Amino acid sequence: MKFRIFNSNHLIKASYFNAIIVLVRAISGIITSKIIALFLGPSGLALLGNLRSFTQTASSFTAEGYHNATIRYVAEYNEDELKRSKTIATVFQLSIGLALLIGIILWVFSSIWSSVLFKTESYAYVIKTLAIGLPFFSYNLLVIYVLNGMERYKKLVIVNSILSIGNMLITVFFTIKFGLQGALIGIIIGPIIVFIINFFALREKRIILFYAFKFELFSIKALKNISIYFLMAAYSTVVVSITFLLIRNLIIENLSVEEAGYWEAMNRISSFYLMFFISLTSFYLLPRLSKTNSFEIFKKEVKSFYILIIPLIIIAFTLIYFLRYFLLNFLLSEEFIPTSELFFWRLIGDFINVMAIVLVKQFHAKLLFKSYLFTNGLLSLMYFCLSYFFIDIYGLVGVVKAYAFSYMVYLPIVIFFIYNYYKQNKNNLV
Repeated sequence: MKFRIFNSNHLIKASYFNAIIVLVRAISGIITSKIIALFLGPSGLALLGNLRSFTQTASSFTAEGYHNATIRYVAEYNEDELKRSKTIATVFQLSIGLALLIGIILWVFSSIWSSVLFKTESYAYVIKTLAIGLPFFSYNLLVIYVLNGMERYKKLVIVNSILSIGNMLITVFFTIKFGLQGALIGIIIGPIIVFIINFFALREKRIILFYAFKFELFSIKALKNISIYFLMAAYSTVVVSITFLLIRNLIIENLSVEEAGYWEAMNRISSFYLMFFISLTSFYLLPRLSKTNSFEIFKKEVKSFYILIIPLIIIAFTLIYFLRYFLLNFLLSEEFIPTSELFFWRLIGDFINVMAIVLVKQFHAKLLFKSYLFTNGLLSLMYFCLSYFFIDIYGLVGVVKAYAFSYMVYLPIVIFFIYNYYKQNKNNLV
């Protein structure tokens, strides 16, 4: 059996549009990071990192938790208008309902959240703004997931581009005009303005926005279908966001807020180059693994994927390491040059990270719920604990060493769980 990376015109088309989305998102993120670095410095980037982690945690319950489920079931029911409508309506209603509930909690306890995130109650108004913007943030993401499931790739590119560029322009404007306070507010109100723009850009697909009000379409069956995917995604997002928040605060308390800014800069740069590799696993590998039951075929699929990406990663990561000083100056500013010390161990960790994510897609494909929860929880626990001990010995470099060592342990554990899954289903071992 011959495996090809792109075996159909449909996949080539999907990959092409995905590349455009990733490119626009990366460029927008780079410009935003550059402006924040120039105007706010490492300390400002660290505080914004806390807000982003907090926002991501909240959105895991209101939008991001429905990512895989929405795409899968909208695509699966593409020929069944009623089932598809019920799925979309259920996702929207559950998402917006939770967004309103979480928004109320954020508003009422805004001073407490501000103290946790920023070590002062002065930014309570930022949390209140987030409470108002959360439903709009959720709407924007859900529209993207629905369009992805419906395979409306051109419209998906338009909406994604508006979201990325709109958020970038608003954050940049508010950062330049109002400094740190403006950057904090800009990150939150951007989705509100983008929602209004998308309302007109969607045109005939604008009807998607009104599914939240079609209560007669709410379906318990659809709710059950998305619940496991939701729990997996929400769990992962919450655990990762809390881990990053704890590590960031650990760096601030033991080193300085500037050092936390250097670490946040490394995270941002890492997210830019990993975006291309990780998005490819979702666009290409996940659908293939969903159709694969044989262990031998699974190994061949993974092997063919590794053959493609490993040389690319080695070349890309080698260039990134030797060009790290240029990248820091270009993407951020000279103020972030100390971040160069973090690249070596971070790149090692990211290499193993990509190798592991390729395999973890099998957890999603086969809904290996318990395995996913255990391995993700263990990874985050190792990362925090090793950071806690290493930071006293190695300083900030200890945090990226902890990252690399955590993935060194994580990868063989993931392999064990996948092999164990096939061993329990012996008929699939051939």
